[in-house]
Amino acid sequence: MTLMMNSATMTDLPKNDMMGGSFGPELTIYNNFPHTESSCCALLSSGRAALDCLLSNMPRPRRVLIPRFICDTVTEPLQRMELPIVRYQVTEQLEPCPPPDADSRDLLLLVNYFGLTGEAVHAAALRHPGPVIVDATTALYTPPLPGIPTFYSPRKFGGLCDGGVACAPFPLELPTEQDYSAERMLGMWQRAENGLTAAAKAIQQAEDSLSAPPRRMSALTRILLQNIDWQTAARKRLQNYATLHAALAPINRLQLPPHPAFAPMCYPLVCGIPGLRDELIDAGVALPLYWPEVIAATSADETENRLARTLLPLPLDQRYTPTDMQWLIKRILG
Repeated sequence: MTLMMNSATMTDLPKNDMMGGSFGPELTIYNNFPHTESSCCALLSSGRAALDCLLSNMPRPRRVLIPRFICDTVTEPLQRMELPIVRYQVTEQLEPCPPPDADSRDLLLLVNYFGLTGEAVHAAALRHPGPVIVDATTALYTPPLPGIPTFYSPRKFGGLCDGGVACAPFPLELPTEQDYSAERMLGMWQRAENGLTAAAKAIQQAEDSLSAPPRRMSALTRILLQNIDWQTAARKRLQNYATLHAALAPINRLQLPPHPAFAPMCYPLVCGIPGLRDELIDAGVALPLYWPEVIAATSADETENRLARTLLPLPLDQRYTPTDMQWLIKRILG
């Protein structure tokens, strides 16, 4: 069965397809994804593939400086290229603290956490004397800083099982092979019919498959990418963020912006309420750890360890209404 866009022409058909025959899903194409494909903006198989693409198109640095508070998947392209890695600390407010000996030969990787630390990223990028890359995998709606290569992971913001975006101030040479996504879709369909718990195994298998060599974005993901109304999703995210922040800012140890310029991925809450994570999970709220490997690699008294253990990424995405946010607030505040 072939998945086709509305009003597809013969030139839109995938290779080996035919005109006529059985129908695939009929989708509404919005064409309002925040990043426009061009010679300097590439659609790839995953966020780590997007980082790989950027690194492959840049001069080889002496070292790559990356924060200790980050998902280990970001190191996969660095290890593949045998680039030396130096870890640096972040503050309790998720501000980067690059090593004092960083110089123009070092590539500084900065993270825009959850789409809410853009100002700290901008300030650190201006201070660094060498090249910078911004990890915006949790900051889809934040545009690249002028002259700064940036990579994104849209599957963290909408109904996709893979895909990444690499944006650069220079033309990008892309991988020769194209990805194939149909086999990764099982988890999405299982969640739709049976819920997250039933789909967990298939979702994890899809996640594991993203460690494959970098490829161009699949035809299926390209279609699904344009099937999401990203503008409406951004509006709902900002509305839900405002509801949560108005109620939770007094107990949140993170000093978050009251009115973010761009739609965030979640509402990161760090508070001292004992057992809150378990209580919310028992109530049916999915709260992933960002990131369990950070806990394993650091001691309990270190900032990154405390952040990984205590940060609660409260959902606020386009699936939910202000009423849902009020239910969540009541669960937290009692």
